[in-house]
This record gives sequence, C-alpha cells and structure tokens, in this order.
Amino acid sequence: MGIRILDRIIEIRSSSELARSLLAASYGHLQVPEEAPDLVYSIEEATGSELVIRRQATQIPVHQAEELLPYFDDDLVVQLQILRPDLFFQHAAVVALDERAYLLPAPRGHGKSTLAWALLQHGLRYSSDELGPIDPAALTVAPYSRAICLKQNPSPPYAAPAEFVSSHPTLHLPVDCLAQPPIDEPIPLAGMFFPRFDSTAGQPRVRRAGTATAAARIYSNALNPLAHPGSGLDTAVDIAAKIPCYELVSSNLPATCELVLETMRSGH
Repeated sequence: MGIRILDRIIEIRSSSELARSLLAASYGHLQVPEEAPDLVYSIEEATGSELVIRRQATQIPVHQAEELLPYFDDDLVVQLQILRPDLFFQHAAVVALDERAYLLPAPRGHGKSTLAWALLQHGLRYSSDELGPIDPAALTVAPYSRAICLKQNPSPPYAAPAEFVSSHPTLHLPVDCLAQPPIDEPIPLAGMFFPRFDSTAGQPRVRRAGTATAAARIYSNALNPLAHPGSGLDTAVDIAAKIPCYELVSSNLPATCELVLETMRSGH
C-alpha cells in the first residue's frame, strides 16, 4: 500500500492480513497509485501475535498486534519531520472552518483529540488530531488526516460511531465515518486554541493570549524547533504575532464547542 502524506510517498508492505486491515482503516483513504516511495516500511509477523516494523536497518518490535498503530504512528511522525524539515510541526489537532485552519496544540492528555472530534459534529472539517504541520513562509497548515484517535469513547452526543477500530490503548475512527470529507490540501492558518481540560470548571473559559504567552505555548508544542531559525523560537514568535491565539479551559463538551465556535466566528 502506498500513501501520500505531506507530499511524500510512504510505501507499506506487509504479509500480515491483520496489519494490512489496521493500516487500511487508519490510512487507506490516503492511498495513491504506485509511485517511487520516499520511505518504505515492512511489517512482518514474528511469533504468536507479535509483529515487527522494519524501516531500513531499524526494527521496532510490536508485542501485541493491537499495538501496531500507535507504534507505527509514532515512528511515522518522526520520519515526516526528517522528510519535511521546512515545515514547523506542532503537536496539535487541526480543524477547519470556512477552509481556514485552527490548531489545538497541547500535550497528550489535554483533550485535544476529543475536542476536535466534537467540533466535527458541529460542521467543522477534519485535518488532523495529532500533527499540525505549518508552512511558516506561507502561514498555511498541511493536512495529516489519518484516523482520529481517542483514548476513550466520549459521552453522547459525541459517542464514536460503530465503525471505530480498537487498537490498544486507543479507538481509531476512520475518516469515512465523518459527515464531510477531510481537508486534502494546505489551507490558511486562522488561529490557535491552547486547550486544558478541567473537570472541576463549571463552564468553559476562553481568553486572548498575548504574543509572548502564545509564542511560549507554540514553542513548547513544537516537535522540530531546531530545524528552524533561532532554534524555532523566531518562528514561534512570528506565528504568534500574526494570528489570534487563545487560552481555553474546557469542561462541559457541548458548551466548550459552542464557545470555540463563537470565538472562531467572531475572529473572522
């Protein structure tokens, strides 16, 4: 299977039917006709339920087949940073309103994927739940639309559809279960929300972040800062100065979505 991500061709070869089905559920919509690959993975069966991910001389053991996608995803993200050092990679979910991208940069466990999934139920389009590759020169965001990964099934009205694939420790929601097709090309960056989930907060809160605070947040969520001027700090400051950025305390999910949507629309 060959897939195109960030204008690079990734070829995935596997003799394991289970591995092929898991990868197809997560990346199958990105499949392209056979082309010369920029990166090749081989996934082989080892013993019992074990698999081995091979990338050139590198071997990554996967002790349980259901852990394949997290191991593969993590390695692919690193390799994409090597293949596209011109992009400023944020650890972020990305959704789109009116063909404009909004990033939700945050460390793991802050609820960015769940919030992104919920926002999609309010009419936004999907670009990524993990990676925000920003072109600093054009101030655009490229899509990374693999399956949406959730740590747990959200409560109604945002419960995952029956089509999800369970792969320890996450649920993978294929993009063909979305109401709208995902973003498939770079679109302008319109803003950022830095989410922090607080179960004790009565209502969600949002406030505009100053340039210095926003730059610090952007820099702390950068994956490849050393590939950019000033070890990435110059790039973070430049982005923070050009787009609106917000600190977001999320709590009740429907109320948080309404607050985010209101803020996006008022900023247009």
